[in-house]
Amino acid sequence: MGFIPLLLALALQPSAALVGPQLRRPAAHSFSTSDSTRDSAPSLRGRLHSLRATDQPAGPVLNTGMARKILFNQILLGYSIWLTNGDGRELLSATQFDLVSLGVGVVGGAAVVAAGRYIEKSPNPLFAELNFSTNMLVLRLFGARPQPVVAGAVSLGLAALVAVSEETIFRGVITSRLVENLGTLQGAGCGVLLFALGHINPLALGKEMLILFALQLFTGASFTVLLFATHGLAAPIVAHCLYDWYTFYETHLAVTGQMAFADEEGGSDDLLLREFRFIDTNRDGSISTDELRIALFARGIKTDNATAQQTFAAADTDSSGDVSFEEFVKFVEDGEGEGSEAFKRGLLGVA
Repeated sequence: MGFIPLLLALALQPSAALVGPQLRRPAAHSFSTSDSTRDSAPSLRGRLHSLRATDQPAGPVLNTGMARKILFNQILLGYSIWLTNGDGRELLSATQFDLVSLGVGVVGGAAVVAAGRYIEKSPNPLFAELNFSTNMLVLRLFGARPQPVVAGAVSLGLAALVAVSEETIFRGVITSRLVENLGTLQGAGCGVLLFALGHINPLALGKEMLILFALQLFTGASFTVLLFATHGLAAPIVAHCLYDWYTFYETHLAVTGQMAFADEEGGSDDLLLREFRFIDTNRDGSISTDELRIALFARGIKTDNATAQQTFAAADTDSSGDVSFEEFVKFVEDGEGEGSEAFKRGLLGVA
């Protein structure tokens, strides 16, 4: 029997010592799957630019089909919670959300959010690709117009459902059984591994998927630490909910806000001005090296630091350390090299 099937067999076999709200030692864990797919970076930026906040209909916008799919996936994962009177429901009903567990969960969630913010702000092309995928997911769900109340409420509801389902099944059921059969460290480690494997698409393996796998290993390990630290499911559920809610809600506010900023003062009619403002994520009226590198990646050009600096120097004609709008226009229209050509093709239609 292979390694993964063996883990699943150990995790899914009947247990006489399921972990409750106050975890007994040895404790255990769970398993979930994901069928998410990723778009390529060049098509992502093209699709982002085809959307404008002013094009969206008035009133709340929600992709109900996508929301239903998320709900269905989580209900299917947590069938023993929501559909049957099984182990999952037994564990969840016994979980106590006391002040200590809530506090530990908030602190743990904040630590995971901090790691997510580092990835979000990183100019590394591998992280940028993951960020664009998240941006497109949230845009498809909520549209291109800022709607903080609707997005905040829906994000919180979805985050709570995902957190309860995944933590009850992964941490509460699967990890518990693995620990019972393999021992604490081995069982916990295998539970984290299954959690990470359950969040990647095996049909779309690549560098981005490896980054996502590493991120899920980190989050799974973090939630597992909270499980053992508090001997209950409340802390990991709270941390997981906080992290997912922040990811959905902050991404919606950031992307739609940047799109609205790009459309201001003639940006909706001037492609070069709109692109410039879209790249200028800190909205200081100029483009930095990191901002230009991420924009080039979005056009399909992955550069190392040295190449990114060379491209930036070609655009920064006055060597001021940033690229003004006038310099950006000249770089796109008259510049040479792969970076300039990518902008020409995307914005001006020049082959």
